Amino acid sequence: MEYTKPWLALEQLASRGVDVGDREHAVALLKSTGYYRLTGYLYPFRNSEQYKDDEGRVRTRVLSDYRAGTALHDVESVINFDRRLRMLVLDGIERIEVALRM
Repeated sequence: MEYTKPWLALEQLASRGVDVGDREHAVALLKSTGYYRLTGYLYPFRNSEQYKDDEGRVRTRVLSDYRAGTALHDVESVINFDRRLRMLVLDGIERIEVALRM
């Protein structure tokens, strides 16, 4: 049986305010990162609002749409930074491990 449901991830992001830019590049980024991991990196770019709860405390509610100017290429920069940082940390841990063994 062939899967015929259209893949709407880019359309979902665009409808919520993300500038996806070049579609081919955006699809490649989605394939390499995964939709849910990518939206995790997009989380800080979401709109939020302040409200008071029943006890009068000020709370923040994170909304489902994204701030104006949010672009997929900016998130790609964050992903690449995270990847480089993770490799540097692992390299440092390896050096510490070797030093402790010696």
